[in-house]
Amino acid sequence: MDRARDLAERGRYTVAPNPLVGAVVVRDGEVLGEGWHARTGLDHAEVSALKQVGTGAAGATMYVTLEPCNHHGRTPPCTEAIIRSGISRVVIGHLDPDPRMRGRSVELLRSAGIEVEVLDDPGFGRQNEQFFTAMREGRPFVHLKLAATLDGRIAAANGDSQWVTGEAARLRARMLRAEAGAVLVGAGTARADDPLLTARGLPEEPPRITRAVLDPRLSLGPESQLARTARENPVVAFTGKLVDRNRARTLETLGVEVVPVPEAGDGLDLEAVLRELQRRGVRGVLVEGGGETAARFVKKGLVDKLTLFYAPRLLGAEGIPMIGKLRLTRMAQASGFGVANVDLIDGDLAVTLYPTPIAEEERVHRAG
Repeated sequence: MDRARDLAERGRYTVAPNPLVGAVVVRDGEVLGEGWHARTGLDHAEVSALKQVGTGAAGATMYVTLEPCNHHGRTPPCTEAIIRSGISRVVIGHLDPDPRMRGRSVELLRSAGIEVEVLDDPGFGRQNEQFFTAMREGRPFVHLKLAATLDGRIAAANGDSQWVTGEAARLRARMLRAEAGAVLVGAGTARADDPLLTARGLPEEPPRITRAVLDPRLSLGPESQLARTARENPVVAFTGKLVDRNRARTLETLGVEVVPVPEAGDGLDLEAVLRELQRRGVRGVLVEGGGETAARFVKKGLVDKLTLFYAPRLLGAEGIPMIGKLRLTRMAQASGFGVANVDLIDGDLAVTLYPTPIAEEERVHRAG
C-alpha cells in the first residue's frame, strides 16, 4: 500500500479534477504490475497496472489506494477489468466518497467472488483532500496561498508586488495551481498585477487551469492577459447582478465567461462562487489574492489549507498586509491554524498550515 500511495503521487500536478490513485498487483511477494492515474481520459491506475501484468493476473492481489470505479465515464469501469483479469483479492486504501460509489464497487467485486479488504486509512483521504472535500461538501477544496515579507507584507505601499519571493518559490506556487486545477484572485489583483495565472514551466504539462476573478463591477479589461488568453485557459469573471452588458459582451467575445452571482454585503457570495466552480467540474481552487479576498475567505471559514511563502525581506508598516481587515476585537476570535510542514525553497520559506483540528490530525499522521 505504501508503494501504491507513492505511485499515486506521480499524478499530483496532472490529474485534476480526478483523484490521485495508485495500484500494485502482487503474487507470492512478487510485483507483477504497477500503475497510477496520470490525467483525465487516460487509463486509471488499476487498468494501467493490469496492462503491465498482461494475462498473468489470475490469483494475484491488487493493492489500490482508492475504491475502483464501477461507472462509465471517459473510461470503462475498473471493476470490469479487475473481474476479467482473474484477480482473487483486492485491498483498498479508502472508499470513494463520490455518491456513485461509496462501497458499491466493494459489493460488486465480492459478488464476483473476489475477496475485498477495505483499510479506510485516513491517510488516503489526506492524499486526496481536495477530491474528498468536493465530494463531501459539495464545493471545491479551498487552498489559500500568500507570498509575503517577514513582516507580513504582500506589496509595497504603492502596490508593487513583483517580486516578493524568488523564482523557485514562484515555481512552487505554479505547481499548486496545477494541483488545484483552478486559481482565483480579486479584481484589485487582476487590475494591479495583470497576471496570467497559468501553471507554466512545470516538468509535465498540466491540464488547462480555470482562472477565476471576483469582479463585482466587471472591471476586467479586454486588454488584460486574462482576457486575451481566455480561449487557451478558461477565465470565469464572477460579477454582481448589475453590470455593463456591453462590457460583458466584449469579454464574452474574447472567451471570458461572465457569471452573475448574488452579493453578500461585503462582496460577492463566496459560497455561491464555489458552487458555480464545482458545477464546472472544479474540485480544488487556489486562492491567490489579494489581501481583502484572502480576508473574506478566512472570515467565512472557507479556507481548508493555507500556504505562506515568506521572503527574507522587510517592507515596514506602510506595506500592504497579507490579510485585509477582519475587524476582530479579541484574540479569541482569531482563526486558528496549525503548522503541518515547513520547507526552505532557495532562500524563501514555505509554511503549510491547516485549520487547527485538521492540523492536529496531520501531525499525528506524520508522527506515525
